[in-house]
This record gives sequence, structure tokens and C-alpha cells, in this order.
Amino acid sequence: MPIVKNCVILKEYCEFIEMMLKEKAALPENCTKEDAQVALENVIRECISKTILKDYLTRKGTEIMNMFLDEYDYETDIAVKQEEAKEEGILEGTQQKAIETAIALLKEGDSPEKIARCTGLSLEKVLELQKQLPEKE
Repeated sequence: MPIVKNCVILKEYCEFIEMMLKEKAALPENCTKEDAQVALENVIRECISKTILKDYLTRKGTEIMNMFLDEYDYETDIAVKQEEAKEEGILEGTQQKAIETAIALLKEGDSPEKIARCTGLSLEKVLELQKQLPEKE
């Protein structure tokens, strides 16, 4: 197919699927989910070592395994992604609040060590914030 020859990603995707189908065909008919998982992990590792979809498989290997091993449900996938985004937003908001609190405490003259303990920020982060504050005159 000319389109496959002209598109590297599509070519690599076809190679990945071909390897998956060969591995699946080699599995015994009564194989367990664990057997299938090991086979899939082997294919993903082999593709990564051959630089077939390397970046994508490195980032999304677990998600791909779940899609192949479980029944993929688009609605559930979207719901999970929305929940992850919500949690990430909450964590980012918590982190931002800790930074704001640390800045306020630094301005009041509290020690960086105490601020790190109180806010949950690393001492390095508190010291970095301290350096960004304007010098007192």
C-alpha cells in the first residue's frame, strides 16, 4: 500500500499489529490472561527495542495492554480520563496553594525549614521561592 510506505507512523503501527497477531496466533487456545499479558509485554518490549512506535509505546504501553487484555469501553475510558484530569487539577491547585502559603510565610520571616514542614513543599522548592522574593530594604 502506497500510503503505508509514505507514512512512517502508519508503517510502524502495521508492524506492531503484525507482531501482535503473530504472538496471539502462537498462544495456546486455552491460555490464561497472564499468558496473554506476558506475550503482549514481550511484543511491546521488542517493538521499543526495534524503535517501532518507541515513544508512543513507552508512554502508553500500560494503556495499550489494558485495551488488548480487557474489553475496551470508550465510555469508561473517557470517564477515567476525566477523573484523572480532575485529580490532576486538584493536585495542581493544592501545589499552587502550598506555594502561595510558603511565599506569605517567607515574607513574614519564617525559616525555610519550618515552611517546608508546614506546606509539604521540599526545602529546595522553598529556598528557590525565597531567592525569587525581592530583597528587604
